[in-house]
Amino acid sequence: MGDLYNSGRNTTEGDIDVTYNSDSNEKEKYFQEFREFDYGLDIKDNIILVQDEIISGLTFDIISKVRLLRKINPELKSITILLNSGGGDVVETLGLIDYIRSLNDNDGIKTNIVCRGMAMSAAALLLSAGTGLRAASKHSKIMVHQLSSYAGGKLSDLKSNAKFAEQLEDDCNNIMAECTNKDKQWWSDNQQNDYFLNSEEALELGIINKII
Repeated sequence: MGDLYNSGRNTTEGDIDVTYNSDSNEKEKYFQEFREFDYGLDIKDNIILVQDEIISGLTFDIISKVRLLRKINPELKSITILLNSGGGDVVETLGLIDYIRSLNDNDGIKTNIVCRGMAMSAAALLLSAGTGLRAASKHSKIMVHQLSSYAGGKLSDLKSNAKFAEQLEDDCNNIMAECTNKDKQWWSDNQQNDYFLNSEEALELGIINKII
């Protein structure tokens, strides 16, 4: 078997242009790029990966990665979230959206969000709230629906949880109305069931502003 790092050999992994040769520094650079992706971060292109379920702690994880990017580049003007998620925690998503908006309003840093694969439920809400490019690949699938909540306990607890769920639903519909071509009532009426969209339909509704 020949040397994997044969001089002059080129390849491409995702969006990384990999050019390597037998030089040890080139090998280290090659592996460093992939280690960064292991941590969900591409320092070279300011890309943060959001994959799988949106869970508690994601916002702080992204904040720490943005802080690192800003230390490396104090003149940072934009970041890109590469999104492929079936959804998850709505409260966590709302917190992340607040952070994305604060980056734009307070620091002049745009957040591009690019869906490659799927953006379902809370992930679709996140996709719509990008402050820069909001894009999806041609065959990406997007789904929005009414908020789901599970509760048990005393009747008073159930009433309290129902009120909280209604507040969350209202917040989500407000954000969709602010970020898309449809008003709050339209989103409330059309999310009673799972509402699946292809990229062209998402573009028409204004969830995204470009198909890539």
